[in-house]
Amino acid sequence: MSVEICLRSEVNSLDLLELMFSKGFKIQEDFVMNDIYMISNNVKISKRNRNYILKNNVLVRETVGKSISLVKKNKTYDNKGNIINEKKTKCNINSVQEGYEFMLGIGYKEAFRISDHNILVTNGINEIYIQDVDGLGTYVEMEDKNLLLKHKNGNNLEELVSAIKKYNLPFDYNDICVKKAEDLINSIFKNVE
Repeated sequence: MSVEICLRSEVNSLDLLELMFSKGFKIQEDFVMNDIYMISNNVKISKRNRNYILKNNVLVRETVGKSISLVKKNKTYDNKGNIINEKKTKCNINSVQEGYEFMLGIGYKEAFRISDHNILVTNGINEIYIQDVDGLGTYVEMEDKNLLLKHKNGNNLEELVSAIKKYNLPFDYNDICVKKAEDLINSIFKNVE
């Protein structure tokens, strides 16, 4: 189980990266992640069904140059809609096309795709992901566990928010568990009830 926060950045990814460099952060990793959200054939893709789609999907995930997998996320939400923990079940596969065809073969269909350029930065104290999401803008994520550092960023949402706020960066704290997929659904169905 893990805990993470996801915030919208109020500046673009290049400006945010420059601000973070000025605060002592350095690039640790740089990669692109492509997700295809697959849902059951009998679910209508609509704004009204967004919560069902977000909770009942399987991702065909490609971390370019690293791995390809099928990913099922099980999230637990608090009464405000914040994700208080998440467990991932992952199965490595050989190709995106094979995974996609497998999901079609067992009764799933494509809901939508999300592609984002991720830059993992660290200052030796915290690790933060800067995510430039195609068509949506810049987001940042901080997880409780660090990728390479031995200590944790925090044990719960409040500790993670406190850890990231100390850098005084231009983030929107109105929603500390932004769901990029929900933002995409809202964008797709912007003018539809």
